[in-house]
Amino acid sequence: MLLPGPDNFDGQFVISTVAKPCPHGWQQRQLGTIFLNLAPTTPVVPVVDADNRSIGLLLGMPIDLDRGTIVDGQYRVDCKLDDVQDLDDFVEKNIYRLAGSFLFVLSALGSRRIYLDANGTLSVVYDPEARVAGATASVLLDAVEYKKRFRTELYKTLDIEDAGWFTAGLTAHEGIDRLLCNHYLDLDSWTASRHWPVATIEVSPDPVSTCARICDRISKTIEILARAGSTSVALTAGNDSRLLLACSRHMLANLTFVTVAAPTADLDVACARRLARQFGLRHQVLQYREATEAEADLWRFRAGHCVGGNNVKMHPSVKPLEGRPFVGGLGGEVGRGFLWLNARPDTVIDAKGLVARLKLSRTAEVVSKVDNWLAPLAHFDAFFILDLAYLELRMSTWGFCDSYVKPKQLEIHPMISRANYVDMLSLPPEVRRKGDIYFQAIEALWKEVSEVPINKYGNYRDMLRPAKEAIRHPKRASRKVMQIVGAWRSGTAEKSRT
Repeated sequence: MLLPGPDNFDGQFVISTVAKPCPHGWQQRQLGTIFLNLAPTTPVVPVVDADNRSIGLLLGMPIDLDRGTIVDGQYRVDCKLDDVQDLDDFVEKNIYRLAGSFLFVLSALGSRRIYLDANGTLSVVYDPEARVAGATASVLLDAVEYKKRFRTELYKTLDIEDAGWFTAGLTAHEGIDRLLCNHYLDLDSWTASRHWPVATIEVSPDPVSTCARICDRISKTIEILARAGSTSVALTAGNDSRLLLACSRHMLANLTFVTVAAPTADLDVACARRLARQFGLRHQVLQYREATEAEADLWRFRAGHCVGGNNVKMHPSVKPLEGRPFVGGLGGEVGRGFLWLNARPDTVIDAKGLVARLKLSRTAEVVSKVDNWLAPLAHFDAFFILDLAYLELRMSTWGFCDSYVKPKQLEIHPMISRANYVDMLSLPPEVRRKGDIYFQAIEALWKEVSEVPINKYGNYRDMLRPAKEAIRHPKRASRKVMQIVGAWRSGTAEKSRT
């Protein structure tokens, strides 16, 4: 394993309750009895109450939709610390009202904690024995320990180099745990505790209005970014990308839409070009550039070797986006019941079945970790458990463990926020299963855009796609079959018990 030098940590950080040596070029901030060592380009915003008393620090790019601004300089909440009776409720109302990408370090009311945003888009790992947390294992361990504690066998078993990931708090290093979204890290006990959800989410009686609220927040987020400077928006053949486009209709002059011409992205490029041509979009096709061995090694290192796949190979292709916000479409699947295949509200969700749905290897350790994750959720129905699994065991651990691999690129996914996720999860099950609620929103926002086929060429090439995909990705096709079989067996087993 080749490890890059210590000057490759831009955007990362180390958090502890005892002052640690601060590397050359880093900045040290003290928050009460919490010490933060911040690598270059790590943005920090102080959080204060209505009396200007310190509450904590926000790291990243939080966005205040109500005030129409990127939070910068200082974030002041409207209440006083002396009036706070429920700390979790205080954080939920004042911190999770924010959109964007951030984490929150709290030092107030006798508590010292780290909170992630609604999906953990800025990841945190921690060493409970050493009592230190950080962006990745790369900043917590020196080169000797990084290699010594590396879990080679589990890395191979979970197929990290291809499409696997470490779930349920696992990482690539012994003794290093990952904080999952919807959990906070207590910096006194160095344990993680769930803080959300506290109850089931009521089903919306008006799905159309609910979806309209989601779209309004997406639009506001993009508008705030566009006002702040040059902003790029992902444009593919997909559903969520189309929703971003529809939500951007009134600000097209201030946006550039981008598509990566990856070897397997023929459909995305063709559809994006058609949309750009038909609707006069400013469109940039980014030429595919595969990472050199050194670039790939640095990418893996910046991610703590917790994920691999195509992003390792293709990441140099998005280098032209550095220095400006990039708007992506992650988060939309939450509104479509991504893991619901063959499930009913009363389906029994066990650890083995859930690992199969996640398409991960069912090692004893992985199953045990997922079982521990499941235990406090037994009172929820199967749909809600599967939704939380998608958020926490897949998105938080796979989608964002590489948060720091492109430190010069500001990536925001406007579908991700507590308010949006609550609204997505409130949609009636039949609406989510059908999966066309976003399409209806696209149609309402920009009918002509909805008339361009989604995920289709619109010609004979659509008939050839399944065969081409199976040839290109035989492992993926095999995993999909196994997922369907596993979910079917789980459903059959449940029926036999009823």
